[in-house]
Amino acid sequence: MKNSFLKAVFSFKTKIVDPKLEGLRRSTAANLQVEDLTQLNLRKRQDLLKHALTHSPFYQKKYKGLDFLKKGIIRNEDFTKLPPLTRCELRENFGSIQADNISKAHFRKASTSGSTGFPISVLHDRRHPETPIRWRILNWWDVQPWENQAFIYRYQRPLLKRLKNNLLWWPTQRIFLAAADLNEKKLNKFVRDFNRIKPTLLQGYVDVVFEFALYLLDNNIKIHPPKMVWVTSAPLFEEQRELMEKAFGAPVCDQYGNTEILLIAAECPKQNGLHIMQDTVYIEFVDQDNLPVPPNTTGKILLTDLTNYAFPLIRYEIGDEGKHLDHTCSCGLPLPLMENVRGRQTVNIKTPSGLRIRGEHLMAMFDGHMKVFKEIQLQQEEDYSVCIAYVPRTANEGQKEAEKMANLLMQRARSEIVVTAKRVDQIERTTIKTPLIISHLK
Repeated sequence: MKNSFLKAVFSFKTKIVDPKLEGLRRSTAANLQVEDLTQLNLRKRQDLLKHALTHSPFYQKKYKGLDFLKKGIIRNEDFTKLPPLTRCELRENFGSIQADNISKAHFRKASTSGSTGFPISVLHDRRHPETPIRWRILNWWDVQPWENQAFIYRYQRPLLKRLKNNLLWWPTQRIFLAAADLNEKKLNKFVRDFNRIKPTLLQGYVDVVFEFALYLLDNNIKIHPPKMVWVTSAPLFEEQRELMEKAFGAPVCDQYGNTEILLIAAECPKQNGLHIMQDTVYIEFVDQDNLPVPPNTTGKILLTDLTNYAFPLIRYEIGDEGKHLDHTCSCGLPLPLMENVRGRQTVNIKTPSGLRIRGEHLMAMFDGHMKVFKEIQLQQEEDYSVCIAYVPRTANEGQKEAEKMANLLMQRARSEIVVTAKRVDQIERTTIKTPLIISHLK
């Protein structure tokens, strides 16, 4: 009865506050019923490209001289001939990328944290919010948007925003934990509130959710298990997943998204990889010449947002690396699969000879040693030396494992660089994110 009441109030409020959401939800659900998502994706790319060539001065100039565009994009092979949009171009051409026929009421500005260099800004098209895709993912895990939810963020939201959020979501209960200034009193209150409202979803950044999980395990504290734990904003070590699932008594869902395109891919309960939202985004895995790499092969990621007409992102080279998987999921979803993103190609450990050690290689090397740490971070200096900074779970842990990790990295780097390990009280953060690698190489 209670759940029926929450659903009825939620549905009523949605119709009043944002009536188009229900239509978008139905449309998004219907996309998965089409016979060929590949053709739907191609058609959406054709429409987006036509729009960009008509209304974006940047793309008019960038694609000038590409004679094959006179007939439009006909095949996927044509699309691969388009020069990618780089982060530098995005940063330097913000005004001209923006479409000239979109009302200010139809977009909002968003900026990256600058964790991999200079911050950049994009516009999100309000007419195509990410909410229906979020609801789709939650539905895979049998979580409904009107059910109670819990969140762990880096910083506490302003009072006015919290009050507005409570009013907007009532009678659904949503609780928040700000992890920037944690203490035992705050943690215990969050535990009490958690067990009181029994949320079906716990969501937050990987490192802060992991820290909460360790607090529960180290203090033998039990919480009411949610249906799923949704982690974002950083690579997920499998050992972190294992410990979180033990602490929360619930499966952990990994996702891929970013400031530029919020929801790109996510795991279903089978956890056989991340399902790509093929009806709203086109993702390519390419080599250094921007040509497709075979399935199960690591490549640069190029992204095309099929829903953003306010600020077209076409073959956007975001700086991540990933793999397209050639198998299908037993869950029955028609969405293709990609491997969990393990790192950014723009931030790697490098040696004087030019050897590049990617984030995915580091994660593979370090799995098996992570259970004794709260956090780790690799800091490479201008002389190529690397310091593995770590925060141990307890005062007596971490040194032996950190030294093993330092030796593994030194071997992988062919002894070209000096690698040390250092215990710290706090890992260096870049605004809300905690990068695995910070490089000071020029």
